[in-house]
Formats: sequence, structure tokens, C-alpha cells
Amino acid sequence: MAGASQGQSEPAAYALGHTDQELRRLATQARLNDPITRHFLIMAGITQGMRVLDIGSGAGDVAILAAALVGSTG
Repeated sequence: MAGASQGQSEPAAYALGHTDQELRRLATQARLNDPITRHFLIMAGITQGMRVLDIGSGAGDVAILAAALVGSTG
């Protein structure tokens, strides 16, 4: 762990990398999963005006769906 302070670890590298091809794959995956993910968020009770904290959802596609559900007041 070169450069890391004692007691701190370096963040894990994303195993599939950050190439343009991988980013396109993730975007396609998000687009295909959008309807079911949106349904899960609605079934979880996420509605207009709520505040939602999204931790570790990858490229942010789930956060974008949640933001659409809570609207500008959420």
C-alpha cells in the first residue's frame, strides 16, 4: 500500500475497468433494468418530496431514477 497512511487502505479497483466499452455496457444494463428498478423503488414507497440517500449504486443510474421519483422538492 504505497502512499497509504497507517490504518488506511486504498480503495478497491473496479474489476471490469473504466473503458468506454465498459461504460457503454453499464449504460445498456441500466436502461434494460430501468423498469424493474423503478418498480422496486415505487414498491419501497419512494414518492414525491421524499429525501433519499443512495450509497454505492455504481454509476448513479439508481440515483437518477430515485431523483425522478422524488422530484424537485425531494
